[in-house]
Amino acid sequence: MLIGLEDLPTHLRAHIADMRECVRLALADFIAVHAPLRHRYSGRTEASIIHDYMADFAKERFPWKLRRNLFLLTLDDCRVKLKKLDGRHRARNIQTNLVLQFDHQWPMRLFDDLDVTHLYLGYQRDPVEITNSSIWLVRPDGNRTAWAVELTDDAGESAMEFAVMAATDPNAETSVKRVKQKKVAAREAAQTASGEKAE
Repeated sequence: MLIGLEDLPTHLRAHIADMRECVRLALADFIAVHAPLRHRYSGRTEASIIHDYMADFAKERFPWKLRRNLFLLTLDDCRVKLKKLDGRHRARNIQTNLVLQFDHQWPMRLFDDLDVTHLYLGYQRDPVEITNSSIWLVRPDGNRTAWAVELTDDAGESAMEFAVMAATDPNAETSVKRVKQKKVAAREAAQTASGEKAE
């Protein structure tokens, strides 16, 4: 279920700019540093490098934990995992016990004695230009997504721009071209050539 930024809990709304910046800077750095070699990378290699950049930028902005190769940001009562997301806002993972605990919102006693909310912060890769990728905060719930909110700067604005661009000007002249049958088109061409007015 997609939700708006205003539907996020207050403690998460306070971190939106920093979360967005971690992902945006990671994508920009990937392009700046790896542009000449990018064509040689597999999708997995690209995602791994971008993850490392996201983690570096996140370490500067948020408290974090690392246990058994699982890197999590700690935001109040939430634990956030950095990931590349697919079109359904799902992360690709090897289904280990830690991943199942995270996705199903089961307690992860490896990190906390409290029950916390598990979230993914990540990007959906734009197939044309990676720096145009959308940025998302997602709450997984087992094999489905409980909610997802877009953190991209222009989230919501792009739809508004489209609506403004799509509005019609009542004073503008429109030319409507219609398909004509061959005989009618040929007759009109002959009338135009002879100087007669087409009906």
